[in-house]
Amino acid sequence: MGIPHELLHVATRPDGAEEWACGICARRILLRWPPSFERLVLIEGDETVQHFGTKGPITVLGVDVTQEPDQSDRDWLSENGIAWPA
Repeated sequence: MGIPHELLHVATRPDGAEEWACGICARRILLRWPPSFERLVLIEGDETVQHFGTKGPITVLGVDVTQEPDQSDRDWLSENGIAWPA
């Protein structure tokens, strides 16, 4: 993996969805936070690097997975808009 890219919060839409953008590779995403978490990729950008973002005291970094999720974990990920490769 290459050097991580930082996502910047660029707007909050009237429906509450937050738009985040990468200044390096043009990746753009929309995020909704729990309880109705949703992530929609508008522009893929460079998918070979890790992206992270910071908003206030919260930093969202990439996650290293050391254990394969079981079926209930996969169901939860899917229900919350997170794609997990088979």
